[in-house]
Amino acid sequence: MKLAILAFSLLFGLAIAQSVHAEAAPASPVENDFVIEFDDEDEDDDGASAAEEAAPPSKPPAPIAKEAPFKALPGRWVGDGRIGIKDGKPELVKCRATYFVNDAGDELRQNIRCASAGGKVEIKSSVVAREGKVTGTWEELMYNMRGDMAGEVTERGFRIKVAGDGLSANMDVIVVNDRQIVEIQFFNSSLRGLMLILKKG
Repeated sequence: MKLAILAFSLLFGLAIAQSVHAEAAPASPVENDFVIEFDDEDEDDDGASAAEEAAPPSKPPAPIAKEAPFKALPGRWVGDGRIGIKDGKPELVKCRATYFVNDAGDELRQNIRCASAGGKVEIKSSVVAREGKVTGTWEELMYNMRGDMAGEVTERGFRIKVAGDGLSANMDVIVVNDRQIVEIQFFNSSLRGLMLILKKG
């Protein structure tokens, strides 16, 4: 399958959910037998995204409650993945994400910090969910990118678009119990893509 990719989350670093039509990034293994491919074609006919392909098939994601979609996210998440940079090879990246969620589970603040051999990525976002819709702000501090987020809550997590001055990105986040899969695809940016698998704790 030919797929496109980044995160963030993540956001979202958060960042959760179904297919996103996207631009490509270089191929790279993530962990164990997970392999993410980056190329110049959109997703294949079955509509599966790279994030969905990485989800362990034996443990399907639990449905996300649209009235409190962030309820299971507060706390610290750590993990690794791959980052794609324009005109460069994909690099291994290690990340730490921290989520702050209100009592109702419908407002979230997210901080994601990643480090690779070539540099760092730091993402901050603030998100609100209302009636199944997600809105908020997104900022990457190292590359000086920022924009507004708009998307939706799905049964698997979140599907989000980020748009701003010189910034266009798609983000998928899938939550599988204590594991989170984040895929971000950037367009017209020095960053091409980010794919993370994070574990809570």
